[in-house]
Amino acid sequence: MINEIGYPASGLADIIERAELTKGALYYHFESKEAVATAIIEEGTDTILGAFRSAGRSGSPAMENIVHGWFVVADAITADSVAQAACRLLRTFGGFNPSAKATYGVLEAEFAERVRAAVEQGDVRSDIDADAVVATVLASMLGAELVSSAMTDGRDLRRRFARTLEILLPAIVTGDSLGYYREFLARQSMRILPSS
Repeated sequence: MINEIGYPASGLADIIERAELTKGALYYHFESKEAVATAIIEEGTDTILGAFRSAGRSGSPAMENIVHGWFVVADAITADSVAQAACRLLRTFGGFNPSAKATYGVLEAEFAERVRAAVEQGDVRSDIDADAVVATVLASMLGAELVSSAMTDGRDLRRRFARTLEILLPAIVTGDSLGYYREFLARQSMRILPSS
């Protein structure tokens, strides 16, 4: 329902009807509409963070895991309606919901680990601040997800992630590694879900 009409337009009566619950059953599990939203954020972001984590293949360079990770995240968001709703709710509650804030913090911290590893491995430029790379790439990808959600209900998320990375790679990847990562990005972006 949140994916269809948004959180503000979703009333508790609508949620109760859609979930086929009684009012008492809903209030047994959730004290408010915001508590329902928090549960959706937590479940959906578990899927998203799990996807990002699963993309970290041991033995692969950190930069490969970064690029691959964003496509695995795109696939998870595209395939999972709870993850889609969680993304919408993260935007709605990002500034004041503890679960939303925590999600952004965890994603930023885990992404930062990969960026720092890529710097150490010589694939990300050491002359730029790793925290600036993290902040810029994360903001760009979140923006790509927002625009994809608004314009195509998320159907073009992979393409938007690919375009974003295509623009950002030359700014962050070392000259020696750039050609390889452009090719790697092209291969990753061509791997498309059957439903896309």
